[in-house]
Order: sequence, then structure tokens, then C-alpha cells
Amino acid sequence: MDIGLISILLFGSMLFLLASGLPVAFVLGGLAVIFTAVFWGPESLFIIVARTFSMMSSTTLVAAPLFVLMAVVLERSGVAEDLFEMMYRWSGGIKGGLAVGTVLACTLIAAMSGIASTGVVVMGVMALPAMLKRGYDKELATGCVLAGGVLGPLIPPS
Repeated sequence: MDIGLISILLFGSMLFLLASGLPVAFVLGGLAVIFTAVFWGPESLFIIVARTFSMMSSTTLVAAPLFVLMAVVLERSGVAEDLFEMMYRWSGGIKGGLAVGTVLACTLIAAMSGIASTGVVVMGVMALPAMLKRGYDKELATGCVLAGGVLGPLIPPS
């Protein structure tokens, strides 16, 4: 079979299964396993297991849950609210100062952890409530957190 026919079969079966109402994760994962077993043989399924294990045992991923734990502890203890109150007062004369501070803090957290989504989760827990409390639009607050998280991997230590 050529690659064009395989692509059409894979794409068509994906559309059919998604249209039938199955969750996206199960459709993509199931089709990947089925097509791998059919076209490369059952021995190739061991590659999936080995690759998944090597990705999940990466030392980089160890930091992500700890940064999320830190965010939850700071948010529940009230320290995060105090930090954003301080940032809000320091940037009192600048319009959108808290948004700029959120982008900078999110960028630094994502750069420290090396994972962009960690910065987004941490600042989503800490910054979004503080920004919404001070009257920022939902779209602006969310955009600041997401933009800051994406900037994190661009910082050299990552």
C-alpha cells in the first residue's frame, strides 16, 4: 500500500469515529495502535510502550507537578493575592501594569521550569483571579497568561 491510500484510510476512519461521538483521545490513540499493528506488525507495538516509558521517565517532567503544587499552595495561603496586590500598587500609574507584570511573571516561571504549560497553569491559578478581581476583561487576562507561557521556552536557560 502506498502512503496516499494509508493516509486516506486513516483520515477517513478518524472522521467517521469522531462523527460517531467517540472522544478525540480514544479515536487518535486507538487508530494509532490499530494502524501501527496492521502496517508494521504486532512487534511494533513494543516501540509504543518503550517510547511512552522513556517520555514519562524524563527528568524534565518531574518539575511540572511541583510548580503546580507551589501555585496551589500560594493561592490557598493568600500569598498570591498579596503578591498581586503589591504588583498592582507598584504599577499604579501604568495602565495595564498588572497585565504586563503577569506576562513577565509567567515568562519567568515557564523559563525556570522549562515547560510552557507549567507557567500557564501556575499563573492561571494565581493571576487570573487577581486580574479578574481588579476589573480586567476575561479575554485580556487569559491572553496575558497564555502569551507569557508561550514566551517561556524562548528564554535561554530553557
